[in-house]
Amino acid sequence: MPSAAPQLTVICNVHNDAGRLPRAVGSALAAWDGPDVEVLVVDDGSTDDTGAVADRLAAQDDRVRVVHRGVNDGAPGAPRNLGLDAARGDWVAFVDSDDTYVPGSLRRLVEAAVARDADVAAGAVARYNERTDRVTPLPATEYTAGPVEPLAPGSPLWQDTIAVAKVMRRRLLDEHAIRFPERILYEDQPFTVALWSTARRIATLDEVVYHWFVNNVAGQESITARRHEIANFHDRLAANRAIDLQLAGRPDLTAAKLDKFVRHDLALYGKDLDARDDDYRAAFLTAARDYLADQPADLRGSLAQPYRLVVRELVDGSAESSVAACLFAYRRRHVERPLVHRAERWWWPYRPDDEMSDDHDLTTVVAKEHAKRRAIWTTTCREVAVAPGAMRLVGTVVDGDDGIGARARLVLMLVDRDQGVVLSSTTARIRPEGAFDATLELPSPDPAAPPAKAWDVKVDVGGALRGRLPGRTRRARPVEVPASVALPALDGLEPYRTRNGNLSLRPATEADDDDAGPAGDDD
Repeated sequence: MPSAAPQLTVICNVHNDAGRLPRAVGSALAAWDGPDVEVLVVDDGSTDDTGAVADRLAAQDDRVRVVHRGVNDGAPGAPRNLGLDAARGDWVAFVDSDDTYVPGSLRRLVEAAVARDADVAAGAVARYNERTDRVTPLPATEYTAGPVEPLAPGSPLWQDTIAVAKVMRRRLLDEHAIRFPERILYEDQPFTVALWSTARRIATLDEVVYHWFVNNVAGQESITARRHEIANFHDRLAANRAIDLQLAGRPDLTAAKLDKFVRHDLALYGKDLDARDDDYRAAFLTAARDYLADQPADLRGSLAQPYRLVVRELVDGSAESSVAACLFAYRRRHVERPLVHRAERWWWPYRPDDEMSDDHDLTTVVAKEHAKRRAIWTTTCREVAVAPGAMRLVGTVVDGDDGIGARARLVLMLVDRDQGVVLSSTTARIRPEGAFDATLELPSPDPAAPPAKAWDVKVDVGGALRGRLPGRTRRARPVEVPASVALPALDGLEPYRTRNGNLSLRPATEADDDDAGPAGDDD
């Protein structure tokens, strides 16, 4: 082991990940490409041969050190703190045992920080799907090269809440006692908020420096991706309470922090509430109400719509209205009931007139949708059945803002996700109370064409009044399907519900359950 303190310490916490640990450690060394670096592996109570693998890596390269932690509490905070306490470098970085750094990237980060006399330098992250080899940039970490001001309202730093893909001065962490909360998930969030709010200067690189390996197979997700477990939401709230304590003396940041929580953190859970069971929804609503009720009323009032509506309904609305408000805010303005139009304003339909307040006035939301040439309506498939060479779709349409109009017809389409090509389409009459019944032909395999990965069921409006309908309705949108609907096999194709709640098809042998929408930040 070199006697002199290295310039950089890369902390790699690992638990039962012997197979991937050498890749992570090797990538950290290649990201510096030279001496004057140490990779500090913290074996977090592994019960397989991870500890032995770590020791072999240290024996093979004197730039690798190992600390063995005899226990594991199921969260990364404690091993990361142990690594910080043992780090010897002037700069510190983190790598997870299942991820990798880009060659040379850590050196470029430190050079950028030194050149700009910054306390932190950050780069971009790309999500790497291990099953499909699909690489997707993480928008929250897409920076332009140059300096970024420390944390302020409206800062992009609110969205970058992961500890990796950045280097930081160890002196800053020690002087301000910046450490991770322990025994909870989402420990990155309080850590990065403390980091962003105490750093004098922050440098950024406009390049991907880190590959975040993602596995979305059900039952094999990372611990932070298991949002279907209510304990996951409790950890999210615990992390946010820790941030609230940090910002108690920063009134300039508290409103922005609540806005970030409502727009992002709640969205990750609220958009899927219709797919959860009664026990989960009840526990979620109770926990969310307890947290939000503690937020100062003036902060809640500063939120834009429809987020103010979400908070109001979660605090004192019915369970039905609270779930509906979350779906409306977080899932493409999903509606189960039409909005109420009265005195040239649009209102939330779940409250009687004597309970209405400014929090329930959605006029600005409707106006923004109309300005984007969109109407507020939701098409839901309630039944999928097999037909010869086709599938039968039975469902309902809810016209939220009278944007569809009378006598309109639905145009249902099967669209190749990658190519955007319409493979088949059919029209269906909208019956009383929005009911529809349609049969959509399935695509015939084309041996000359590259194999498609997925097809999405989409819907538009048409019919006799097509030319008179507002232009905003003329955009195909997904057909949603409740998680409770049974989806039968279809002659080599498998219907499935995407992570955004949409109805799609894939080859029956394909195990990919990717979302139909763009990738988002799991943290």
